[in-house]
Amino acid sequence: MQSFQMVYFVIILLVFAGCEAYEAKYELVNGIPYNKDAPAHDEYPYCPPDKIIDIDGTEITIPCFCSQGEDGFLPIFYCNDIPNTDYITAYFDRPFPTYLAARITVSNSDTLEIPANVFADKQPIRITWTNNFIKSVDPNAFALTKPELEILEIQYEPELNDFPFTSLNGFPRLRELWLNNNNLSIISDLAEMSVPSLQIINLDFNNMAVEFPKLRFLPELRIISAEASELIGVSNDLPFEELQKLEEINFRGNKNIGSIQTGSFVFDQQTSINNIDLSNCGLVSVEPGAFAGLLSNTNVSLKDNLLTSLPEEAFRVMLETMIGGSGKLDLSGNDIVCCCDVNWLISNAGLEAALIGGKCAGGALINQLPLDYLAPLCPQMSSSSSLYS
Repeated sequence: MQSFQMVYFVIILLVFAGCEAYEAKYELVNGIPYNKDAPAHDEYPYCPPDKIIDIDGTEITIPCFCSQGEDGFLPIFYCNDIPNTDYITAYFDRPFPTYLAARITVSNSDTLEIPANVFADKQPIRITWTNNFIKSVDPNAFALTKPELEILEIQYEPELNDFPFTSLNGFPRLRELWLNNNNLSIISDLAEMSVPSLQIINLDFNNMAVEFPKLRFLPELRIISAEASELIGVSNDLPFEELQKLEEINFRGNKNIGSIQTGSFVFDQQTSINNIDLSNCGLVSVEPGAFAGLLSNTNVSLKDNLLTSLPEEAFRVMLETMIGGSGKLDLSGNDIVCCCDVNWLISNAGLEAALIGGKCAGGALINQLPLDYLAPLCPQMSSSSSLYS
């Protein structure tokens, strides 16, 4: 049993457990609210005892287990092989020594839904829900976790096709949202999500089959990832312009995007964007103005696509920006038809310095061709000179 450092400070909470209300009094012990009147685990004083329920005359211990966290105080809960969510509710909906938790994990269980207030009044810093069979998430599933929740992970749930993004609006500490490896096809309210502290959104390996929408109310967002999630496009309504702290966009493997529209990747002059990955997206064209506001150290990957042309109106400004820093445009795995419409690039040695890969249909790498390679075919352009001449 760990020793307690008592601090005289009392918190009184009115907690609704199921249909009944109970008053819980907490004192700060080692900086953590502690209810000395609540039953405690024999080994871990901040944990509750095991929960035993009666099922048809048979006593069963709910397979949720509690241990101490890395700090030695905040509890960690692990629920595995749960028959249904009623068991989870029964475990958490009772007085605990503390309502705080480092983490709650639910895995490998037959939980068809995440119901409202599934963890009762408990407030974990991190929630992980993985490898279950959930089909829906109630908009109030995590409402009472709002004050402390920093990381929410719902992953590897093949029956889950919808998530109530706006139910997280106003969560003051939420930093990371991981919804990868599900079957999400409905993301209609993602555009209205307003979480001022959110830094990471991961939607990898879903089945969205929509355009990625404009995001506006996520001022701290740094990383957006929706790899191989069946996106069919990216909004042309300046979807990332208001995200000044955005550093990375990963859309690789969305083979049905096809074309990057004007306005899709336009950034504010205060942008922080470092990497944009659109590799293996089935791209056949990039419209003029698709990319704007990039930094000199921004890397853009268009590798392993189906591009056959490099319109000057779409690419010149991008490359001119990149040669001022460490940024690169990766065109590996695209077979470019090297005719007069790419002479603007081949005849400018300075621009080629920002290029990775990219070869003519005959196999020659664009950045290794002589400056006058297309001069005989394009005499009207033969006067084009190096960027620095």
